[in-house]
Amino acid sequence: MADLVIRLEELEITMFLGIHDFERARMQRVLVSAEITVTGTDWQAGRFFDYDRVAEFIRAFNGARIDTQEELVSRIHAFVHGLEGVAHAAISSKKPDVYPDAKAVGVVLRG
Repeated sequence: MADLVIRLEELEITMFLGIHDFERARMQRVLVSAEITVTGTDWQAGRFFDYDRVAEFIRAFNGARIDTQEELVSRIHAFVHGLEGVAHAAISSKKPDVYPDAKAVGVVLRG
């Protein structure tokens, strides 16, 4: 059976994320995406990848305080890779409200 790729796109959370004073002073929107390659799924046999676990883990960062996007995506990536059947994951975050002349600033962790 072929690998399956699960995509969770731009789940929005609100948190303190950044090292600058203005980022520490108020929460900001963060958009998190995940592309997860899983093996061992077979919908005909009732074997699915439960992506609710990923969404719930990400949502738990609402209200949290983290210094960098690198730390945020690393923590999510480690969680995802600990799930059964995960062969590869790319986790990205972006902050859409940092620069008025840019759509967003973000990072991606693949592996």
